[in-house]
Amino acid sequence: MALVQLGTRDLVRTVTGIARWSADTAELVVSLPGRIGVLLDQVEVLIARIEAISDGAEIAVTRANAVAEAAATVVATAGTTSASAQTLIDLYEPLATKAAPLAQRFVDDLTEEEIHAAIGLVNHLPELTMRMEGLLPILATLDTVSPEIHQLLEEVQGVRQAIQGVPGFKFFRKRGEAQEDED
Repeated sequence: MALVQLGTRDLVRTVTGIARWSADTAELVVSLPGRIGVLLDQVEVLIARIEAISDGAEIAVTRANAVAEAAATVVATAGTTSASAQTLIDLYEPLATKAAPLAQRFVDDLTEEEIHAAIGLVNHLPELTMRMEGLLPILATLDTVSPEIHQLLEEVQGVRQAIQGVPGFKFFRKRGEAQEDED
């Protein structure tokens, strides 16, 4: 390999470049501990922020888990309620379908006064029931009383005919009527 000879100018330039580089390198080496300290401070702040975010995320996850558990309970309850509702719908749908025309006729035909009267009647049903319970035993005995009343009437008619046949009865009757008129 051939050596290139440098001139004085080239040599001064090269030495000056090396000196500048050495000075820049020395300046960099001297500033490194301060820069590393600042960098470490920034890293510590960044780590603190990351920890705060991590703690917040942990709290959010805990809350989300609680909400998910509550939602699972709501979903389970809704499922049970839905099943119960479906059972009731299946049970009462035919009845409702059959009763719908009657209910429509009821709504179309009755006036407000008639509805209030019906409500009043329903409100009195307990009292009417109680009174009918007291009256029914009496009504049940009327079928046995009826023949006895007929017999009693026949006897009274017989007595009347017998009394009218008694001599002087008309005198007593007129005297009784006269006393009633005076009173």
